[in-house]
Amino acid sequence: MDLILRAPKFLQKTAVSCRGRSFTYSDLLYHSNIIKEKLLQGRKDLEGERVVFLAPQSYEFIPIQWGIWQAGGISVPLCLQHPPPEWEYVLNDSQASTVVCYSAFLSELGPVAERKGVRLLPYGDFSSVKDQKVSESPAIDFNRGAQIIYTSGATGKPKGVIATHNSIKAQLESLSEAWEWSENDHILEILPLHHVHGNINVVSCALFSGAKITFHPRFEAQSVWKEFINNDLSIFMGVPTIYSKLIAHWKHLKGREQTIASDSAKKFRLMVSGSMALSESVHNEWKTISDQTLLERYGMTECGMILSNPLKGERKSGYVGKPLPGVEVKIVDSELRVKSKGMFKEYFMKPEATKVAFDEEGWFKTGDITSQDENGNYKIMGRANVDIIKSGEFKMSALDIENDLLGHPDITEVAVLGIPDADYGQIVGVALKSKSKITLQGLQNWCKERMASYKIPKTIVQVDSLPRTQSGKVNKKELSRLFN
Repeated sequence: MDLILRAPKFLQKTAVSCRGRSFTYSDLLYHSNIIKEKLLQGRKDLEGERVVFLAPQSYEFIPIQWGIWQAGGISVPLCLQHPPPEWEYVLNDSQASTVVCYSAFLSELGPVAERKGVRLLPYGDFSSVKDQKVSESPAIDFNRGAQIIYTSGATGKPKGVIATHNSIKAQLESLSEAWEWSENDHILEILPLHHVHGNINVVSCALFSGAKITFHPRFEAQSVWKEFINNDLSIFMGVPTIYSKLIAHWKHLKGREQTIASDSAKKFRLMVSGSMALSESVHNEWKTISDQTLLERYGMTECGMILSNPLKGERKSGYVGKPLPGVEVKIVDSELRVKSKGMFKEYFMKPEATKVAFDEEGWFKTGDITSQDENGNYKIMGRANVDIIKSGEFKMSALDIENDLLGHPDITEVAVLGIPDADYGQIVGVALKSKSKITLQGLQNWCKERMASYKIPKTIVQVDSLPRTQSGKVNKKELSRLFN
C-alpha cells in the first residue's frame, strides 16, 4: 500500500504509455478505485481473500493489482501463456474467492472460474471507463499478505509465495537505493508480470519512484530495437536470452543501421540481466555492441533481490555482486542463506514447506551453491539438487560448463545436467541447440583444449529449443527425460 500512498506526489505525471495510450498517476489511482469498488460490492474489507486475475501485458495489469490491494485482498496474477489446467491449479491452490478477467480471455478463463464456483469479474480497456465516485479504502495492516507469486515449478509443483505489504516495500526501498531510481527514469517493460522480475523490479520500482513505464506487448528483437531508437528510455531489464536475441538481430543489420542501434543502447543509464546465469560471451558481445556493461543480480521469488553488482563501480562478469541494502547473507556448507526485511511470509497453506525453508536461526535456505572471490563478490554455482554434478570424486558446476560450451561457434543454447550413471554416480550430459550438426566426438575434441577432462560431456542431445519455465529458466526436470 505504501506504493499507492506515494502516487499522489506524481498525479499529473505520465505513469504508463501503452498501445498508443498514455495514463497519468491520477488515472491509475482513479481506475484502481473502480476495481476496488467492484471487488468490495458494499463490503468494507476483503480481509485477505485471494483474488486471481488475468490481465494483458499492458496498463490494465496495474490498476487491477492496486485495486485488489486497496480492497484488502491478496493479488494472485496468472500467466498469460499458461493453459487453463495451470490456471485451475492456481485457483485451487490459492483458494481464490474471485477471478478478475480481461474480456479477451473470458472464453478461456471463464469456464474455469465457473467450474470452480468462483465469482467472475470481467473488465475491458480502462480508456473507456466512465466517471465513478471515489471512496475511501480500508485501513490495511501492512503486515498482512499483499501478493502471491508462484514459484516456477522447475523442481516440483509451484508453491504460492506470500509477500506482505511491508516486505514489498522493503524490496522496493532496497532496489530504489541501490539502482538510484528517480522520477526522471523511463523503462521499457517486456517481462512477464506474474513473476518478481517484471512485477516488482520493473513495474513496482518504477511507480514507487514516480518514473514512466512503456509497455511492450511481447518480446520481439526488431521491435525492441525500434523502441530503443524511438524512445527516451533510461533503464532496461531482461533475461540473458533476450540479450542473445537482440545481439543476433543486431548482427543482421547493415552498416549505418548497426550504428543507429548501438547509439540508441548507449544512452541508457542502466541495463540489468537476471533470472538465470549470463554467459561471458553474451556479456562481452553486448558490451561491444552497446558500450553497456550489464548489471547482473540475483534474487528469488521468496525474498526478492538479494545480491547485485554495483550501479557505480566494477561489475564482474559471471558474478552477482554483493548484498543489496537491507539484506544479510552467509554461506553454510556452500549454500547461500539469507535474512531480509523483504522476506516472504509463508508458502500459502504449506506450513511444513515453510518450516523447512529456514534453518534454526531463521536464515532462509536458498538451495543455491555459492562461492566468493577475494573481494567478496558472490558467484552462483547452481541449484544444489540440479546444477551441481557429482561424478566420481569430482564435484562441478553445470553453469560453469554451460558458460564454456557457449564459447563454441555453433552452439546457440545449451543446458548441462547430471545424468545418473552406475559407475560414476553421474556423468555430464548436454542438451544443445546449434547452427549445424554437432557430434559427441566433435564436441569432446573441442572441449579437450578448454576444460578439465572430468567436465567433458559424455552424452549429448540436440534439440530445436530448450524447454523453459515462464520466468525464462531452462526446465531441467523436463529436459532430463530426453536422456532416459
